[in-house]
Amino acid sequence: MPTDPNVAAPQWFTDAISTPGERHSLEVDGATIVYRTWGDAGAPGVLLVHGGGAHGGWWDHLAPQLAAGRRVVALDLSGHGDSDWRETYTFDTWARELHAVAVAARADHRLLVVGHSLGGVTTATASRLFPELITDIVMIDSEVYDPAVHGTSRPGGDDQPSIRSTGRRHYPSRDELLARYRLVPDHPCLGYAKDYVAAGSVVSEPEGWRWKFDRTFALHLDPRPPMPAPDTRVTVIRAGRGRMTSYMAGKIVAELRTVSRIVTFPEAGHHVMLDYPLELLAEIREAIGRLPG
Repeated sequence: MPTDPNVAAPQWFTDAISTPGERHSLEVDGATIVYRTWGDAGAPGVLLVHGGGAHGGWWDHLAPQLAAGRRVVALDLSGHGDSDWRETYTFDTWARELHAVAVAARADHRLLVVGHSLGGVTTATASRLFPELITDIVMIDSEVYDPAVHGTSRPGGDDQPSIRSTGRRHYPSRDELLARYRLVPDHPCLGYAKDYVAAGSVVSEPEGWRWKFDRTFALHLDPRPPMPAPDTRVTVIRAGRGRMTSYMAGKIVAELRTVSRIVTFPEAGHHVMLDYPLELLAEIREAIGRLPG
């Protein structure tokens, strides 16, 4: 059933965002990385990794609901949210951030890593760099781009924001900046969820208001992101109206030596946690239930 963007925020959402995580930070490759935690340190872990141009607050309505008996962590990748910016960004660097946060947060016992979009590709990269820790992952509508199949243009179309300037561009007021907020790609979603993540996407500085992400974060990324390590147990969640094609989902699973799953939300847009949050929560819990041991 299509999402109604005008429905009021339900009590479960209000309760969740009223349960803020504990803020922490650490240094990875010279950059300060900010992350937040819910639940008891040392409990089985769930690490939540946001997509490109987003921030850890995109998980605020889901993280507290996963925290019973688990250590839940949401980080801001470098170039996003409250973490430092870098000169250039790579999937390997973000994967090292993910790994360092999981260990520092004491979420590295029976860990499940959940990544949306760019966060899913980062999670797949981490499974190759750190196979002893990153063994179970969920990839949510992450593009796996193969130029041999898709040609020279991105399969998701020409809807990535163009980089018209670099650095921090400032606006006179918070309201003016928030009025410009758009999802990329844009699609109908729950208005209360979109408004919440938008409000966490801006920051005030002496020069004015700006977005909390580096607009150059994708400029030098490898256009052929890696697949998960072949022994990784993977749940692939595909949005029927999102970026990941059925070919991409099948290609991920076909290269694995494990029993893995593909789940499709036929009516969902790319930003699944903003239009089908409870259904996504159920699939994350299903992945938790499939963890060995």
